[in-house]
Parts: sequence; C-alpha cells; structure tokens
Amino acid sequence: MKRLSLLIFCMLLVYQGLAQSVQVRGKVSTAGGVGVPGTSVLEKGTTNGAVTNANGEYSIRVSSKNAVLNFTSVGLLPKSEVVQGRTVIDVILEENQKELTEVVVVGYGSQRKQDITSAVSVIGMKDIGEQPANNMNQLLQGRASGVVVKQKAGTPGGAFEVRVRGIGSLGAGSDPLYVIDGFVVGTSVGANFNPNDIESISVLKDAASTAIYGARGSNGVVLITTKNAQEGKVNVNFSMDYGLNTIPDSRRVKMLNGPEFAQFKKDVFMDAIRILQKREPSIEEVPLNYRYPEQTKYSTDWFAAILNKNSAYQDANLTITSGKGPIKSMFSVGYYKEDGAIMNTDYDRISIRSNNSGAVSKFLTVGLNVNGSLTRQNVANTDGRSALVGGALLMDPREPIYNPDGSIRPYIGGLDGVFGFPNPVFLLQNVIRKRNISDVLANAFAEFTIMDGLKFRSSVNGKMNYNRFKEYVPSTIGSSVASGTSGAPPRIATARDISEQLQNVSFDELLTYSPKIGEDQKLDAMVGFTSQQEQVYGIDGTANTFPDDLVPYLGAGSIRSSNSYEYSWSLLAYFARVNYALKDKYLFSASFRREGSSRFGENNKYGDFPAASVGWRISEEPFMKDISFINDMKIRASWGVTGNNNIGNYPSLAFVGANNYILGNSFAPGKVISNFANSSLKWEKSDQLDIGLDLATFNNKLTFTFEYYKKVTNDMLLPVSIPAVSGFTTSLDNIGQVQNTGVELSADYRTSFGPVNFRTNMNITANQSKILAIKGANDMLWYGSFYGGYNVMKVGRPIGMIYGYRKEGIFNTQAEIDAWAKQDGVIPGGMKFKDMNGDGVISYDTQDMTEIGNPNPAFTWAWTLAADYRQWDVNVLFVGAQDFDIYRNIEASTMNMDGVFNVLDKAKDRWRSATNPGTNPNDKNSQGGTSYFKWSRESSERYVYDGSYVWLKAVTLGYKLPKMKNIFSESRLFFTANNLFLFTNYPGNNPDAGVRGGTELNNDDESYPVPRTLALGLKLNF
Repeated sequence: MKRLSLLIFCMLLVYQGLAQSVQVRGKVSTAGGVGVPGTSVLEKGTTNGAVTNANGEYSIRVSSKNAVLNFTSVGLLPKSEVVQGRTVIDVILEENQKELTEVVVVGYGSQRKQDITSAVSVIGMKDIGEQPANNMNQLLQGRASGVVVKQKAGTPGGAFEVRVRGIGSLGAGSDPLYVIDGFVVGTSVGANFNPNDIESISVLKDAASTAIYGARGSNGVVLITTKNAQEGKVNVNFSMDYGLNTIPDSRRVKMLNGPEFAQFKKDVFMDAIRILQKREPSIEEVPLNYRYPEQTKYSTDWFAAILNKNSAYQDANLTITSGKGPIKSMFSVGYYKEDGAIMNTDYDRISIRSNNSGAVSKFLTVGLNVNGSLTRQNVANTDGRSALVGGALLMDPREPIYNPDGSIRPYIGGLDGVFGFPNPVFLLQNVIRKRNISDVLANAFAEFTIMDGLKFRSSVNGKMNYNRFKEYVPSTIGSSVASGTSGAPPRIATARDISEQLQNVSFDELLTYSPKIGEDQKLDAMVGFTSQQEQVYGIDGTANTFPDDLVPYLGAGSIRSSNSYEYSWSLLAYFARVNYALKDKYLFSASFRREGSSRFGENNKYGDFPAASVGWRISEEPFMKDISFINDMKIRASWGVTGNNNIGNYPSLAFVGANNYILGNSFAPGKVISNFANSSLKWEKSDQLDIGLDLATFNNKLTFTFEYYKKVTNDMLLPVSIPAVSGFTTSLDNIGQVQNTGVELSADYRTSFGPVNFRTNMNITANQSKILAIKGANDMLWYGSFYGGYNVMKVGRPIGMIYGYRKEGIFNTQAEIDAWAKQDGVIPGGMKFKDMNGDGVISYDTQDMTEIGNPNPAFTWAWTLAADYRQWDVNVLFVGAQDFDIYRNIEASTMNMDGVFNVLDKAKDRWRSATNPGTNPNDKNSQGGTSYFKWSRESSERYVYDGSYVWLKAVTLGYKLPKMKNIFSESRLFFTANNLFLFTNYPGNNPDAGVRGGTELNNDDESYPVPRTLALGLKLNF
C-alpha cells in the first residue's frame, strides 16, 4: 500500500512538472528573412538549450511559461525573449555592426574600420590568448598577412626579425617603423618593452597608410596601443605564468659519440693510405689512441653539456585601472625572468607603466603615459661555428669535461690532430658578459576643443635609454682554432666596458577638423607638424695584461685604452590628410608629407611623400540588396610614395681621421679624409600600388581580405666604384632599383555549434622580389665568401640568391676525373662540379659559380584554430614557409673529412671508395671522401637544403574557474606552449636561422637554439 501511494505521488509530481513546462518552437531569421542556422537557444539560468537547423528552425521545452530564452549567433546581436506562455516564438536578429564601426588606429589618428581604404592589419590581444612572449614581435608571428616574423636564435631577450612585404632595400635597412601610443620610437621597440601592456597592434602595410610617416615608412609601420582604463570601471588584474624551456631531441644536431669518432679517425687514416699510397694499411700503422675504437674511454656530448636542461621562466603582471571620474588611469607593474636554454645565459626585466588621461574641462583633455623598465642580461658568444654552439658540435667527444679529481678542464683538444677549443662549460662559468639596459618612455598631450568638430592636439614625447655592456675574459680561457691563435691557456686577460646613453625627443602638433556636412557625407581633415631629434653619447674602454683574475675591472689592467663617441640626427616635417565618405559607400583618402632630414646631402635635405586611396562599398548599392549572404563588400585601391632613411647619420659627409707619421725621428700628428663626400645623397623612395578586397558573408561569419601590391624602390643607397686616383675606391650613391610584388589572402570564420563557439583564421602571403637596376661598374653585388657561401644581387633576379658551384656528383675513379673538365687537384672521392662557362676548366674562383638556391619562400602562411566550450577554451597557431633554400654553412666544418673536428652522424654514410660510395652518392647533399682539402669546402650546392617547414608555434588551453562572489569577477587557469613541434626535412635545428644580416639571407652557421616552452598560468580579475 505504501509503495502504491509513493508511486501515485511521483506521478502527480511528474504531471505537475509537465503541466508547468512549455514546448516552444520557432524560427530565427535576419532582417532580410533569411534563416540563421547554428543559432544557440538557451533557457536562461539553466543548461537547457537547442541549436537551430539549416533553415533557422528550433524546438525546445522550457521549464515554465515565464522562462527566458537567449538567442545568440556569431556576427549578430544577441536577443532575449520571455516565453509568457507562447508556444511559437519567431525571432529576428539584427546585424552586429561592431565589426564595421570598430575604430582602428592609423597614423596620427584613427578611422572606422568600414572607412579604411588602405592595407591595415589589426591584431587584438584577446584573439592571441596567453601566449608566452618576452618580445612584442613574438605576438606578430603568424597573425597578419604580409608580415613575416623570424626567431633566428633563442637567446633570452633576443630580437626577432620582422619584414613587412619583403625586403625593399639592398643598402639601407628593411626593419619596419615602430610607434608606441603615437611616439615614433624607431626601427625597434627594444628588449625592455613589456608585451603585457599592449591593448592592440595595427600594421600599416601599403604606402597610403605609411606615407604619413614619410622617409621612415617604406618598410611598413607597426602601431602599438597600450592599455587604458575602461569607462566607469575599476579593475585589478593579476596574471602569472611559470614554465620550462627545453631543446627537444628532434631539434638537436646528431654528432658522433666517442667510439664512433675514434672509428671515424681510424677510417680516415687508413683511407688516406689506400687512396694516396694505393696499398692496404696494417693495423699497427694506426695511432694507438684510435687503433681500437671500442676501447674509447670517454664519450662526451658537448652540446648537451652546455644546455641548461628544463630552464625556467616566469612572468608576473599586475594591472590596476580606474575608469571612474574625469581622469582615467592605468597602472601596471611586470616582472619577467628567463633562464636560457644554454647554461649561465639569462634575462630578466622589471617594468612599470602609468597611463592617465581625462577631461579637465569641456574644452580641454590631457593625458600622460610613462613607462620605465630595467633589464639585466647575462649573454654569451653563441652564434657561428667559432662561438659556443658551433664549437660544442666540433669538439672531440673522446675528451672528458672534468679531470679524474673532479676539477674542470679549462681546455680541450690537440690530441691526434683534432683542433683544440676552450672547454665551453668552463668558459660559460668564468667569462663575464653582462648587459644592463634602463629605459624611460614618456608622452604627454593636451587636446583643445576649439569649436564643434575642430580640435588642436599638442604632444611631446621623450625617450631616455642607458645601455651598459661589461666583458671580462680571464687568463684561464684558451683560444679556439677559429680565432687563428689556437692554444691552451694561460693567455692575456682582456676586459671591455661600454656605456651608452640615448636621448630622443619629439613634438607633434595636430589640428583636426570633422565638420557635419549632412547625413550622407563624412569629412575629416588633419594638418600637422612634427620634429624629432636623437642624440647618442658613449664611451668604450678596454684593458689587458692583468696581474690576476681577481679584479675584473679596467683599472686593474696594465694596458688601457678608451674611446668616446657622439652622434645625432634630426628631422622635421609638415603633413596633411583628408578622409571623405559619401553615403558610407564611396570613400576617398589622401595625404601629403614634406620632410627634412639631417642624414642626407646638402642638395637633398627635403623630400615629398604623397599618397591617395579610394574605396567602394559595393554592398551598399541597391543591386546588392538581394544577395543576402553578402553582408559587406568593399573594393579599394591606393598609391603612394614612402621613404627609407635608415643608412646611418653622416653618410653624405666627408670624414677626417687621424693618420700620424714620423718625421726626423719625431712624432708628427696628422689627419686625412677617410671617406668621400656626396652632397647630393638622398633617401630611397618607394612607389607602391595596392588593390584590395574586403568581403564579409553569411552574417559576418566568414570574412575575406585579398591584397595585391607592387612596390618599386628607387634611388637605392649602394656603394659605387669611383676612380682610385681620387684616393678612394667606392662612394655611397643612389644607384639601384628593386621591385616587390605580392598577393595576400586572409580568411576568418566564426560560428557556434550549440554551446561551442568556434573561430579559425588563415592567411597566406606570396612575395616576389626582383632587382631592376644596379647602376655603376658592376651589375652584380656579391656578399659572403669563397668558403662560406655567397648571396648575390643580380639585375633581373630575386634578392639574395645563393651562389656557388653546381654539384654534378662525386668522382669515383681517376678515369672519371680525366674525362671531366679540368678540376685541378681533385682526387677520387672529390665532388664533381659543373663547368658553367664551358671553357673546359673548373676555375678556383667565382667564374664557374651560378645560382644554386633561392632563399625567398614561394609563400608563407599561418593558421589559427580557436574554440570555447562553457568554461573551456583552446587556441592553436601553426606557421609555415614553403619552397625556399638554406645554405647550411656549418657543415663545412661538421662534415669536414680531415678528422680535425667531430662530424655529423651522417658522415658514416660518406663516400669511402668506388665500391663503397655510400647509400646515395648522387644526392646533391651527399658527402665526398677524405684525405683532401681542395674541392671539398668551397661554396657549392652540397650545402644547400630545402628549408620548407610547418611549425606548431603556440598552443593555449584555458579553463574559467567558478566565480567567487565579492572576490573574483573572473579567474582562469591556462596551459600554454611555444615552439611545440617542428615538421621539416631541413637537418638544422631552426629553419629560420641565419647568422648574417641584411640581404645575406639564410646562411646557417649554427646559433643559439630556439627552445620549446611549456607553462602553466593563472589570471585573476578582482
């Protein structure tokens, strides 16, 4: 009976619940009546939800007749509906105009996104997630089409290489211009800038957007906007992440171990007798130290020995913002510390920022931003084969790090003809190389509202930078073979101390006018004046011959010298810009800048930089209204002239240097002109055409941007040959011309699948450079060396083409040598090179060298995947480059067959004889035999590899913790990783590596390895 009563009671409860619940159905549409698939329909306060089908229809049972339904769809404004007993609820969602009305920072101002007619990429920090970054350029990597960012070395606090739309100059620099909160800081933001202070980044890519910066805009402009307080809100944000840096085994170069190297030495010795003496050697002839390789006592991995395994980094930031009251303020403090992947190399930074702005009265708004930072860095000489990393690969693995008594050995090598090196572990522990940089960046403004629509803004910007470098190399450090003075310690101890101070001040005066000229028209105009000056003061002192290594200061040295220097530059410019929009669909913009610079000749102090752009929002035309899936469509075109003045400070002037003489046994001080003057020297100018298409479709879920550009740089600054009778052989002149053409495509897709919000973005860039003219005596410019690889600039060809001998195979026999073009001195096992000029002789110079590689990728790309589900979110970034070549210069040593260095593991598969030529002797990267030097290390195709890669650069996985009432408004845990997986056939550890700069592209001579970073972090919003 009790069971029956309980059953009846439960049935009544169910009945009552069913009576209370309501089945609701309906359709979600746009204003044009088109159904919206994938719309999330969620009962407020519950997890009860549904998703609309392909026609925008839904069905859901809610808990009561007074339930509230929330309708959300990507690209449309959310909407809520109270059920109120209804069973059919049709909803119309309006287009979210935020994307179109979003304000984008541009040069000396801002514009609505829908009105922009130039090529501008915007990177918001919210789209990036908590990616670990000690350098703001790391945040640019893969985030904008046309922008290629390379991490050429993993040095803590090291710089990244940034190129916007390729290399535009052969003689001047190709780095973009950086602007922080309106202050033009130069071609680098430096290591001191805290990326956590950034709100957004705009990259200006075409001349229409960069011409307003005149002679510094040719290589693109990166505008950085720092964080400010939000209106009416007070927030306290704290974030901290802690991680580990490692060098994965997959990115470590594989060298021979101790027994393998002993076997290699034995084989080299015996092969030399077989090839040169044409007889079989006896085992007794082999030197005892490697006669029996299996008995090798030690096997040292020198590269592993210098690694700081699982080195830590930590990044902590506190930000306090107050948006209440007339003055809004933001204060932040950050601390970053990174222990490098190589032992005793590290970097730490502390930064403080205060941003303040607000209305003092109805007519006056003021602002002051101040940033101070200090970095300390322990550095090491790591890049290149003569430095730490390269030396660690080349050292004899049969030698131990420590003596039997446990003391460390200062010097390694010299045994059995193997070249000697300082013990890299000892070197890292005892050489002092420290760099301290303090930096203050400030900008203040006052903006006056003269009348409705008319404003005047006056701002002053200042930067103070103090840079000190200290080095002490004690007498216990020997010299490596690469220095040319190989030898074990003791040596003469040396010290160096450099102190440099930089001061940069600029003034900007802007008058803007935005009149109301009707509902269908918008106009804004600006005129301005800017002036800027930078001065650098420095002193450089050296000392040597110290009595001991206890006092590592200049004053303790017996022989001392010092040098001081000072240089400066200045500019002033007048500029104007006008933007006009008719009916929000016909757009026009034009700017003009006239600029003077101290860097150029007396006859060319000033230059003019005009630009213009037009846009047509086709989607606003009546004939487009019936095409419902297109939300916005804009075609734009721009043209402009920009400049590049990055050539140093006094290239147009003649220098006078000391040149002393002895006359009559007496010292006679004298001076001579040390370089040729050119009073007509002027900046490089780039003419650029850009055509773009912006397209938003399917309720702004899927957006596209397409760009085509053509940039021609004229009056390139290069050395030109002059008659030696002048006393000089070259002089800098405006003699060259380079063209860059390219296409950029980016696509962004955002949608929802029930409670899952999904976002993805992909961008692809294809840039092609072409040298149009190199006037003067030569039509080619050669950079590099006979034994180190050449990059050549040739008219009609891309920038930086790799030159060397074309490899045709390996000579197996003397008969093959006799049948080939004369290659003097080659023996069997030598590499066979092609006679390019057909004269029957392979010349031992550059006459038979030709193009053997292209360092310029066919295209670069990046792909971002992001999603969030309830409290979880994930963000993944892939980057890649396709079809380009790298000259792996380090292999001239790591595949040296003389036995003086350790060699790569692949040396086991080298050519040994005609009957033992290795598994693939016809491969262009196959290694020739031993027992010879000539025709083995010259610049050739042997060292050229395909560098194509796919790199999983960044991954972030986050989880929002439950809110804690009255404590945290939001808290979040996250796991993040950088440089996670690299997919490539390139045998080096970093396909972005390159130890040379400028146009000497992709010459890999081994550098500081780029680590994989794994980290955990916490963000708290109070």
